[in-house]
Amino acid sequence: MNQENKTPTDQSLLRQTFYNHDDELDLLDVVAQLWNGKKIIIATVILFLLLAVAYLFVAKEKWTSEAIVTQPSAGQVANYNAALNVLYSQSPQDKPGIAELQRQLFGRFSASINALSGSLQNLEQPLDLKVAPVTAGQNDPLSIKFTAESAKEAQAQVTHYIKLVNDEVVDDYGADIKHNLEVKSRELNDSLTSQLKVAEDKKEQRVDALKQALKVAEGSGITTSQLTQAEFLSDDTLYLLGTKALSAAIANEATKPLPLDDNYYATQRALRLIKDLKIQVDNLQSFRYIMQPDLPIRRDSPKKGLTLVLAVLLGGIVGSAVVLGRNMTVAYRQRKQSA
Repeated sequence: MNQENKTPTDQSLLRQTFYNHDDELDLLDVVAQLWNGKKIIIATVILFLLLAVAYLFVAKEKWTSEAIVTQPSAGQVANYNAALNVLYSQSPQDKPGIAELQRQLFGRFSASINALSGSLQNLEQPLDLKVAPVTAGQNDPLSIKFTAESAKEAQAQVTHYIKLVNDEVVDDYGADIKHNLEVKSRELNDSLTSQLKVAEDKKEQRVDALKQALKVAEGSGITTSQLTQAEFLSDDTLYLLGTKALSAAIANEATKPLPLDDNYYATQRALRLIKDLKIQVDNLQSFRYIMQPDLPIRRDSPKKGLTLVLAVLLGGIVGSAVVLGRNMTVAYRQRKQSA
């Protein structure tokens, strides 16, 4: 009863405009007000659409190209592995296997491209290079994305940065194997020199032993051998061979080849392999493509369809608010005039 006895002056402006006499929101009246103000709503929607179209023309586009990479294949590391075979020819058990070499190269590639991504983000005008594992918790394979203002530029930049990092890794590994081979070559040369020196010392020691035995044989008057078997003679008993045999042995020792063991020839063979090796790292790769950098067909932003839909919705909301606000103003003025 109290609600029925209320006069318009007792009601709030909002209730006076949108509520019926039962103090309920009159939806039909609201719809009717919006329909009557449809020209304003349509004009507002058109205005927001024009603003949206203008935004689409001036807003910077964002396109993202993606590539997926994984460990290099066995063929891509074959030449480098062959060089390692030469480097570790004397200790093959220390040489990393192909699978380990593939992991090492890709690990270096992954670390380098992640570092590059961070450095690009820290520029005054950051560049958006994103590196992330395809499967969470696993470092292989990797997804590499780059966002640019055009699809072709995004694709080109992904390709560029992947090639840049790969070239750096390959150059480092190439320089490393060359340095290691140079060090190994010097080591083998030094080993050969040492072994030759040892062999020469052994030969000189043998000649000295024979000369000493000859002096003893001459002093003892032994001219011919006093032995039936001479295989196990020590240096102290060589004089028993007699002066004739000892003189012949001394003369023969001067032209006799140096007493070099198998280790000397193994070292010589390893050095020859290094000298004859032609280092080729042209086909060495630190990664392999699972998916080449794609040419995006849909831009990340601005989204044309979404922008236009939001413009229509926002325009409709603002237009409706204008219509209802105008009606509230009219109702307020009428109330003031009737007061």
